[in-house]
Amino acid sequence: MSGKAKHWPEIFSYKLWACGLAALSIVAGEAAAAEPVDLALVIASDVSTSMSYAERRMQQKGFVEAFRHPRIIEAMKSGRTGRIAVTYMEWGGRGRQRIAIPWTIIESEADAWSFSLALETSFPATLRPGTAMGDALQFAVSLLPECGCEPQRSVINISGDGTSNIGQDLALIRKAVLSQGITINGLPIASGEPTDDEQTISPEQLISYFYRDVIGGPGAFAVPVLSHETYPPAIYRKLLREISGSGEVAEVR
Repeated sequence: MSGKAKHWPEIFSYKLWACGLAALSIVAGEAAAAEPVDLALVIASDVSTSMSYAERRMQQKGFVEAFRHPRIIEAMKSGRTGRIAVTYMEWGGRGRQRIAIPWTIIESEADAWSFSLALETSFPATLRPGTAMGDALQFAVSLLPECGCEPQRSVINISGDGTSNIGQDLALIRKAVLSQGITINGLPIASGEPTDDEQTISPEQLISYFYRDVIGGPGAFAVPVLSHETYPPAIYRKLLREISGSGEVAEVR
């Protein structure tokens, strides 16, 4: 069987999904016009088997702390509408994704703390096998029409400690996501630690991969995590930049 024929079912499935995504976006825009927000943000955290328990906890803790930071809370309240919508999902191998925290509208300090407390008490999953980044993006973008809002910007914030090695074709899914005007930002976890699925990729290669093959869209950027100690400041900078819609931001105090 030729290579073209071998990949036909996957491409056909992708085309059906892309058509459905366009239709859902139209319906969601009509139904959610009464709830404008400055940003609809999907946080897609890698919890595949290549991530150690310590890494998964550190990643989660970084977001918990970030949502409690005064500068981030102020940024959420300082937009045109003074509110954002956010959901937190976890992903691993083919078809392995879960919503840890459903869509939440944040427009006050109390809302931000409520979201962070829900995340803090959520035990991070381990979703195996492999690193299905294409599947993760497909799942993440399918959540956007469910936010119950009309965002000025839509962003997927995806982390990962390896290259996509299973599941949907990342390039095809990425192309469909970007065609919707959605931004993909990256959090490459480039600590250089050995992984359970035996991926051998240097920190430099992983960062380059994210810039070349993962991120995209208006204002897209990536913030690498180079060690456990840099998780909180990296997540803080990334989240503040996404919410404010501005360029590079200062280090966390």
